[in-house]
Formats: sequence, structure tokens, C-alpha cells
Amino acid sequence: MLKDSKLGAATDKNGHYTLRNVPDGATLVFSYTGYANQEVKVEGRTSIDVILTATSTDLNEVVVIGYGTARKKDVTGSVSSISATRLENENPASVQDVLRANVPGLNVGTTTTAKGGGSLLVRGPTSLNAGTSPLIVLNGVIYPGQLSDINPNDIASIDVLKDASSAAVFGAKSASGVIIITTKKGTSKKPVITFNSNFGVAELAKTQPLYDGPGFVQWRRDVQRSRNVNSSKLFIFEDPRHLPDTVNMSQWRDGRSGDSIDIWLDRLGLKPIEIANYKAGKTTDWYSMMFQKAFRQDHTISLSGRGDAVTYYMSAGYTDNKGVVVGDRFKTTRIRLDLEAKVANWMTPGITVQFADRDESSVPVNWGQMINASPYGEKI
Repeated sequence: MLKDSKLGAATDKNGHYTLRNVPDGATLVFSYTGYANQEVKVEGRTSIDVILTATSTDLNEVVVIGYGTARKKDVTGSVSSISATRLENENPASVQDVLRANVPGLNVGTTTTAKGGGSLLVRGPTSLNAGTSPLIVLNGVIYPGQLSDINPNDIASIDVLKDASSAAVFGAKSASGVIIITTKKGTSKKPVITFNSNFGVAELAKTQPLYDGPGFVQWRRDVQRSRNVNSSKLFIFEDPRHLPDTVNMSQWRDGRSGDSIDIWLDRLGLKPIEIANYKAGKTTDWYSMMFQKAFRQDHTISLSGRGDAVTYYMSAGYTDNKGVVVGDRFKTTRIRLDLEAKVANWMTPGITVQFADRDESSVPVNWGQMINASPYGEKI
């Protein structure tokens, strides 16, 4: 193009071009997509050759991403990042707590158990039969363990790769997405000691009490009447002490002899121990025996720093959580050591050690059995 004018020409496939009626003092502007513009003064010349310089340097810029470094042009997918340091005031109890409601497109499930956590689902279900859990990468290494073994207080950042970014690096294993976890390292030249301690109590947000003794008997009566709805003798399930005026005791007994209360409760399906407790007016409050106010505690202490040649981070954590259901308990001790030493300009060896001791041996009370338990049952 002739600068500051509409006069211009396009080259052929060999780069040849022709411009007519160009003033001697004019300036030509050469441009092409992906190349830097170049301005050349004519100065009386009739033939001007130009070699353009590519401007793809911005595509080759190195950017930091979840799984290391890569050229900007190679990062084509969806990457979400979260710095765990900004969540420290929230005192996350698990890795899932760090991710919950902080990463678009990542669904984090919830659980009411003492262990906590929850399932992770990137972009929704992606398979009918295969697994849908994302691939976990810890400090650049595929992590096969449980997320509960990672202390959330040790996390520096988390990146979630959702699309082509994950497939380009981890292949088929990343079909359900990738979650990259990077742990903390020493940054201060002076040793830094950090202590984090949390205490709490968990309890039911809403109570759902069970039938008391009379309510349970009435429910059993309704069940039996429903099961025998076509019978002409539904009155046999009524309390013999409160029979309708149209029914006498002989009709109600229907050929059976013995104590009328025993006959009635037997017809309702109660067992001998239940019948005995009914007569004695003895009930068991299973609900109060099942649920509790659960005490929880979590403590972490860490030491970090860096010198001219050595960077270190070490931490120890202890968690002891009880669940709202009696018998539900989760205890774990977690230790982490990250150590790097620069021995040459081209070599920095390091070691990362993670140790976790989990105790999940507790057996919580079965809620499904409790809701079917009779208040006239007996605790052994």
C-alpha cells in the first residue's frame, strides 16, 4: 500500500507486485498476516524487494499452566485455576471443599459422613459403563491414592483441565478431565512455622423422629388392613378394648383363645419380645441412640523456607472427625516433605514424601435398619 492513500496491490504466488504512478518521495507499506509491517521509502527506485519478518513470537510465549509450561498456542482447551491460599480463612476440611463452588463446570458431590469429601464430575456424566472420575495429578505425577490422604492445608494451587488441554497431555486417561494439584514449597529465606487448628461440632440440620409406641401400633394396624383390604373381617385388627358397637368379642376372636392383647398384637405382626414390652409399657428411643452431636478437630503444623541452594517444606497434620450417626468416625495422620537442592545451574534434584495413616475401621449404625425398628424392641 502507498502510505496514507488507497493505492495498493497484492503480490502473486511468487511475491511479484506492480504499482504505477508512485511519487519519488512516497513510502510503501508491506503487510501480511502473521508478519510484521515494514515501511520502505521509494527514493526514486523502480524495483523494491522486501523480506518480511514473522510475528509468531506471541504464540511461542511460554505460559504457566497446571501441568508445567507450554507455548500459548498449544493451550487450546478450557483450564480453570484456583489458588488455595485465598481459601485459607474458610478452613477447608478436604480437597473437595477447596473445589466446591469455585470451578465452573466441576460438580462436587456432598456427603454427611465423618470422612467428608464427595465425588468429582467434570462436564457431567461422560460414560454409561466406564468410570467418570477425573484423573488426579499431584505435583506432575499421576496420583492413584485417595484425596483424603492430601492435606488441604498443603495445597498451593489447583488447576482443572476440561477439554483438549487434558487430552493433549494425558491421552485417554483424561477422558473425564484432569485435576492438577500443586503443593506448597518454601518461599521465605527465613524459616516460617505455620500452625492451623480447627474445632467444630456437627449435628442434624433437621430432625426426623420415628413413631412412638402408640404410633407404631397404629401404623402396623394400617399396614395389615391394607394387606387384607378385600377381607370381610378387617375388624380383627382393631384394638379389642375399643371395638365398634357392631362387633362383639366372639366375632373379633374369630375362633382364637387366649389373652386378647396377645391375639391382637400377634395379628399386627409383633414378636413376643415386642408384645411383652407393650404390656410392660416399655419402649426404646432408637432415634436418640442413633444420632449425636459430633465433635470434630483438625490440626496442621508446617515448617518452610529456602536458602541459596535448598528449598524445603514439611508438614504434619492430624484429623479426628465424628459423624452425626453414632459409630461413624474418621481419623487420619498425614505427613509431607518436599525438599529441593540446587547442585548446579543445570541440576536441581529433589524428593517428595507423602505419608498417610487412615483409620476407617468404625462401623456406623445402619440408618435403614433403624427406621424399621420397633419402639417395643429390646437393646441387647
